[in-house]
Amino acid sequence: MSNKHLAPLSLLLTQALAAGPMMPSFVGLSIEALSFPAFAGKSPICTKDSPNVFSYNLVDALAKAQNSSMLVRVGGNTGDRAIFDSSLTTPTAGACPKADPGAYQCIGPSYFESYGAFPAGTLYSHQFNLGAFNSSGLSTLQATVPLACNALRGQLNIWEMGNEPDLYTNVRRPANYSAQDYSDEWLSRTATFVDLLQSNCPDMAQNIHYMGPSVSSPGSRLHLIDILTDEGAGNANITQYSVHNYMSGATSPGTTLQGTLMSHSKVKGSIGGHLNYAATVKNLNGRYIIGEQNSLYGGGAFGMSDTFGAGLWALDFSLYAASTGVIHQIYFHQSAGAAYAAWAATGDLATHPPYYGQLAANTFLRNSDTLDIRELVLTSDTNMDSAYGGFVDGKMDRAAIINFRQFNSTSAQSSRPSQTYTVPVDAGSSWTVKRLTAAGATDTTGVTFNGFAYDAATLGVPALVAGRESNAVVKADSNGNLKVTVANTEAIILERHD
Repeated sequence: MSNKHLAPLSLLLTQALAAGPMMPSFVGLSIEALSFPAFAGKSPICTKDSPNVFSYNLVDALAKAQNSSMLVRVGGNTGDRAIFDSSLTTPTAGACPKADPGAYQCIGPSYFESYGAFPAGTLYSHQFNLGAFNSSGLSTLQATVPLACNALRGQLNIWEMGNEPDLYTNVRRPANYSAQDYSDEWLSRTATFVDLLQSNCPDMAQNIHYMGPSVSSPGSRLHLIDILTDEGAGNANITQYSVHNYMSGATSPGTTLQGTLMSHSKVKGSIGGHLNYAATVKNLNGRYIIGEQNSLYGGGAFGMSDTFGAGLWALDFSLYAASTGVIHQIYFHQSAGAAYAAWAATGDLATHPPYYGQLAANTFLRNSDTLDIRELVLTSDTNMDSAYGGFVDGKMDRAAIINFRQFNSTSAQSSRPSQTYTVPVDAGSSWTVKRLTAAGATDTTGVTFNGFAYDAATLGVPALVAGRESNAVVKADSNGNLKVTVANTEAIILERHD
């Protein structure tokens, strides 16, 4: 195998310095707290006994693709604005007349019945409200810890206290809010949480772990190393250092589908900020994760975040993050009605293109804790062409190729352009091709992966689409050259067949 097809030395050195292998479930879901009951169960009665079948099937497919538990983080901005109301008969309510300013959501006892609505084996994290650092926030913590711990017994991934505290400033905290101020609040609330957990679920209080501090980006004004230093020994139970990521803003000037999302260089630049940031905490014991991320902050932008081009971005972001060896997990954020949501769980049910990108990523990352993932350089255009090899015990077991050249289904071109790639593999080896495709970059429907659609018409159960390729087999020549063709705005996953 020619060295030009392997990752550059700098990337391999970064991998060698990482804390360890990827976690078994590399790609998880983050669901906005306000939206969780809608995604998980039938609204307004949302319980594990009446799950949202559409969501159930889609989550099940993601878990089966990666051959490990689906990790679901429940939190986000609304998690820091949720005040508990014991009188609510619905999981959530928007009118909170007795709540503190900024708390526009109330949650009731039935909210916690949504835990367990996804397929068996799903592991959840629950975010408690730190934004309301006042009497209503404290009473909410006191009321919800017993409900949360009992609901999550046997299906807990990790706990979280607060969301994006760097954005509290000038909204829920004064302008001079510092890392020390945040650390003091976090230590105070987690100490209360531990006492409550010991009183209500003592069996779960022996091995407490948190993700945190869940700042908004590597550029956060509250620096991770300052927070961890200020917290001192109190941060010993933070086992996942969570930092969030968005490629740009939904309304930010200059944001385009091709220039912002369908660009491998932009993906590398965005993740590169995390690699530099992670280096500042490399001597500590936690693992670095991207605990919330998606295409564009502000819920995404229709016409970009909900398109097939964004689906290709989701695949590339996942695989490049995995290839670094520094980032150990990522969570795609979901919110009801948001442009970047992978699917619409209520109302007009729909599976959106980003879901298919995540499904393709999970397929490539199957058994991720056994994989060594490296970038492959197959052409000179490393912005429009992105490729990866997945190695098991030093042998390439799978590959992915993404062709980011934008093609729109409304194009006047008589035929869709394509690129032919040569992948160096073992001579004579056979490979299965799983194609991620749609009519064009701006399309929001008609997407398939490996010939299957996961649409609302079948409630997310995969259905083979007539005329779409599925499990095609290609074979390398006697020199180990595997030639494959990928249309512009398309991707493939290759899996060793023999």
